[in-house]
Amino acid sequence: MRWKRAISVLGSTALLLGGLAIPARATASSPTVTIGVGHADFPNQNPFQHRIFEYTDFFSRDVSVHAGDLVDFQTAPTEFHSIALAPAVIPLPLFLADTDDAPAKGSGLPKVTGGPALPLAFTGPTCGAFGMPPCTFNGSRPVNSGSIAGFGPNGPAAVDWNVQIDSGTPLGTYHYFCYIHPGMQGLLHVVDPSVSGTTQAQISNDSSSQFAADQGAALALEAADSSAGPSSGAPGSRTWTVHVGDTTSGNHVAILEMMPQALPNTVSGDTVDYVWGALEPHTVGFGPDANLPEPFGWDCGKSFVGFPLQGGPGAPPACVEVEQGRPEIIGDPGTPTRGCWSVALTE
Repeated sequence: MRWKRAISVLGSTALLLGGLAIPARATASSPTVTIGVGHADFPNQNPFQHRIFEYTDFFSRDVSVHAGDLVDFQTAPTEFHSIALAPAVIPLPLFLADTDDAPAKGSGLPKVTGGPALPLAFTGPTCGAFGMPPCTFNGSRPVNSGSIAGFGPNGPAAVDWNVQIDSGTPLGTYHYFCYIHPGMQGLLHVVDPSVSGTTQAQISNDSSSQFAADQGAALALEAADSSAGPSSGAPGSRTWTVHVGDTTSGNHVAILEMMPQALPNTVSGDTVDYVWGALEPHTVGFGPDANLPEPFGWDCGKSFVGFPLQGGPGAPPACVEVEQGRPEIIGDPGTPTRGCWSVALTE
């Protein structure tokens, strides 16, 4: 899986598209409550072993506060998310099927192109983070963190996004969610002052139970995907399956690795099926990275102009297609959102 030396291909792309700086942790005043965004799990988050569990979950998913409180959405080290607090979940897709170009080679499925959430997800914060004043939420319109990557100037670090609940916010239930990860959602209840809000200790207890369940599901899925053997038949006629990432049934952990990571017993004539299971786009390539196309770039009709790995994408080239009023961003040709890619092995 040709991806994320640090977090994920999406995280790397965010740094490119948004020019996202990675400053020190925010220094806002003490929040009333802290809600975890993702979760640290360093034994299972090692990019140098090509293995990362990305927790697409809020810790916890149900919190009560009062008008006037400050809420800290704290992105865990190495995680990458784009958080929103709104009257209702806004179902904007991050990527769409690219229907105006030829399907991806190998899978026959559409390539992917940027969806309407892409600008929201890959724009840096304008409030609430990195020493800026808190964002203000009054219950009438959404506030969005932009892209938040869990890195500080010296490596992985928690990053805070602070939201002040306006004193005039109507009582009721509001929604926090991630534009990048479908199903990553929680409920924020603004309750009457006579009703107790959720304490940090309660959040910690709920989060501990959530994390144990999420981690257990991820470890079980990883073991199952890594242990599958080939189809029956003689060597040279078998089919092997490699999972290009996977997502737990509750959509709360994205496993960002190839499973299994090695196929030592394949022979000429065998076939390897690469199966996309993660709710994030990935690419598969063979050979040194220098010989492979960049993960994302500009769609130029029959050509592809990849973003450089350093320095950001720059201005769109003259050849770029325009869709929905925007220059079209596309995934590396050959990348399906879901499906299977078969490779026959030869001498």
